[in-house]
Amino acid sequence: MKRIWATTLAVLVGGLVVALAAQDPQPSRSAGSAKTITVSGCVQRATEAPTGTSGTAGAPAASSSEPKFLLKSAASAGTGATGTSGSASSATASEYRLDGDDSKLTPHVGHKVEISGSLEEAMPSPSGAASSSSAPKLKVDSVKMIASSCSGD
Repeated sequence: MKRIWATTLAVLVGGLVVALAAQDPQPSRSAGSAKTITVSGCVQRATEAPTGTSGTAGAPAASSSEPKFLLKSAASAGTGATGTSGSASSATASEYRLDGDDSKLTPHVGHKVEISGSLEEAMPSPSGAASSSSAPKLKVDSVKMIASSCSGD
């Protein structure tokens, strides 16, 4: 009888370990995991320049995967940006590529705003040159105008 209970207990513990491992409670392990932050800065349209990637010479630079807007002169604007360790470098970026609806961002071009959203880490530039395409991408959840111009920086 003790042997049956020991075997049953071992099977239950093994099943519990497998179930817990399948839940993957550490989503931060993946390179594409997002962090929610709030930053303030000036909204500008991204400049469209040919990228010269293989096979796309002469193709339009604007695509659905490249953000059309940038947040320049960015600064932390809340506790979410600096509250966790490991996010200090992304929280202190001075520029972000904005991934959001045109209708939400277009009215704020040239304005100082506060933006909340999910942060994706910057992708290294293939050429090694620093550019706005290597800035972290911010998936815009909300936009709040702080000032009607960016001249107060």
